[in-house]
Amino acid sequence: DNEQSPSRAPQAEEREEDEEIDDLNTGKRKLETEKCTGGVALAVETFLAELEVAAEEDAKLNRQKRPAINKLKNLSHLKAGFSKIKLQSEILDHGGLSVLKTWLEPLPDGSLPCIDVRATVLNVLNDIYIDWDESDRREQLKRSGIGKVVIFFSKSDEETRANRKVAKELVHKWGRIIFDKSTRLEEMKKFEKKPAKKSQDSGVSSSRPHASRPDPAALDYAVRPQSKIDPVEVRARVKNSGHNEHRAKLNKKLQEMRAPKRKQLQATKLSVDGRRMEKYT
Repeated sequence: DNEQSPSRAPQAEEREEDEEIDDLNTGKRKLETEKCTGGVALAVETFLAELEVAAEEDAKLNRQKRPAINKLKNLSHLKAGFSKIKLQSEILDHGGLSVLKTWLEPLPDGSLPCIDVRATVLNVLNDIYIDWDESDRREQLKRSGIGKVVIFFSKSDEETRANRKVAKELVHKWGRIIFDKSTRLEEMKKFEKKPAKKSQDSGVSSSRPHASRPDPAALDYAVRPQSKIDPVEVRARVKNSGHNEHRAKLNKKLQEMRAPKRKQLQATKLSVDGRRMEKYT
């Protein structure tokens, strides 16, 4: 028995890691992850690709003036994946912050993602462990551009008090990295200012010291960062994994599993900005 005991620990760790990978791909979407060296990386790549595709599909629906519901349907999947502590480092290395940015960015018509999406992503960002002593992590934050988006939400009068509070906590934690100095409000203002002019819709001057909603007809991305969802890049992420056939089967399976719910979901006119009902034609 004593000889077998040492071998149990590695086996237990391997089983635990496999469970983490399986959990990452569940929420009614279990992947038959290959038990190989690249298994974790493949699971993370697929997970992030699914989140990117959801953002892409919502952008497409919004252009068609239809309810953008894909991110909302994938919220539990996002939360489950980012909550796996042992996989967080791998997720960050594969561009997790950039993916979360696409979930927070405005839709093509300038409206915000729904309130539940904003709240979930902001809380995921606040809960995820990031070692800022690592230079790679600091660079990942800067390159992702998510800091500018969070700053907007921390100052926006369109945002809920709870979400603004979380966003401000993130700005406080990330400030020295985002600005290379401090989190002084004077340094944040460059991300919030826009030329003094009246909105066509509200007639209110947009040169206020706090963040304001840009005119959807002429978006000002100095106030709200531009959405840069690239469908080609999204699909390339999956293609580069070398598992196109597996991905196609997964998509088919997901469609079958979602089919019973699709009619009910489409019958509901969901608010895009989380505060009002959009008019869809």
